[in-house]
Amino acid sequence: MKQNNLTQIGLVTRWEFMHFFKWKQEIISKLIMILIAGIIFAWQYFKDDTFDVYQIAVANSNIQLEDTKKFKFKTVTPETQPETLINEESDYSGLLLLTTPSDKQIAAISLIAFDKQSWQAELNEEINKQYRKHAANSLNLNEDQVALLQEPVTIEQQYLDSAVKSDEETSDTIAVITLILMAVGIFTAFGQLFASVTGEKQQRVTEQLYSCISAQTWIDGKIFGQMLHALKAMITAGLSGLLFYAFMAVVVDGKALDFASIDWGFMPWLLLFSALGIYISTAFIAAIAAAIDDPNHSAKTGLMLLPLLPMILVFMTMDDASGWALSLLSYLPFTAFVAMPVKMSLIEVPWWQVVIAIASSLAFALWLRGAAARIFKMCMTMYGKEPDVTTMIVWMIKEPNYQ
Repeated sequence: MKQNNLTQIGLVTRWEFMHFFKWKQEIISKLIMILIAGIIFAWQYFKDDTFDVYQIAVANSNIQLEDTKKFKFKTVTPETQPETLINEESDYSGLLLLTTPSDKQIAAISLIAFDKQSWQAELNEEINKQYRKHAANSLNLNEDQVALLQEPVTIEQQYLDSAVKSDEETSDTIAVITLILMAVGIFTAFGQLFASVTGEKQQRVTEQLYSCISAQTWIDGKIFGQMLHALKAMITAGLSGLLFYAFMAVVVDGKALDFASIDWGFMPWLLLFSALGIYISTAFIAAIAAAIDDPNHSAKTGLMLLPLLPMILVFMTMDDASGWALSLLSYLPFTAFVAMPVKMSLIEVPWWQVVIAIASSLAFALWLRGAAARIFKMCMTMYGKEPDVTTMIVWMIKEPNYQ
């Protein structure tokens, strides 16, 4: 009997997942991601071997600019018209007008180019560097003094609380990304479950299945199927974020690709808590969706967004990672799935606290599984009216009276 029940759950899970899974769209989207990744790695591989050299004309300058690998400076007469010097067929990429009224005044610098291109930002940085060197020489500063003035002051953060991670080990970015990925998973489950459950109820599909399958088995299959979709959406969003980061770093900024800032050891914990959180959220959303009679006018639609409340609370308290508020949220069964991974990304958390968070989330998920099935069974056969919130709470706590 137990084996037969597991088989039925597997069938419903597969049906629920494949109902929204489109092979063609998935293959196309993944091929696009692979293509973008290939372009990024090819760009990084070839960019150091091939680069353009830009000829820059310089007028009205009393500063001798030094050539670099990427920029070659050539002095021209001040009377030269920009229109005759800068055009699509010219060897010059830009005209630099640089005038220093005196050693005590800041230079007036203008760059005239045919259009806006990415190399102009690099030229601005190079001009600033050489101008600072010229200004230092005019003030009779030696190289050591110039280097001292240009060296930024590094402030080392030290904490008396040994649990707080150093800046090299963590950043608030990881915590924010965790919240975003959780939101992606919950919104995915919300949209698909809302369409699935309300559609089946209006078409009276579920009540026909009650003769051969239990409400618990049906809701289990729907929860697991939507969990797979939500986790797939989170993984896809994470990979898309990595590709965007790589594109901005390699192609736009011209930097080397570096994923050293990512804490790969944190990923298994994020996946575990995400699975628990998505299960809890999906079970709750499925129960509320079953109670909706008319999705266009029901006031219960807003209740389906309650799983987003834990993320809002964690976002409000994450600034004080060692404080009592985030610590409390990391233990509560309905907030631990998002509070604990955020806390783990910010500070060192003892293993027993992680175990408590997992145990409380798992216990809440198991209880909510039965509660969702009870509400689902009663509500999917109710037409023309909706149960009030008080009645639904009673059904969540105890088995309803079917007579």
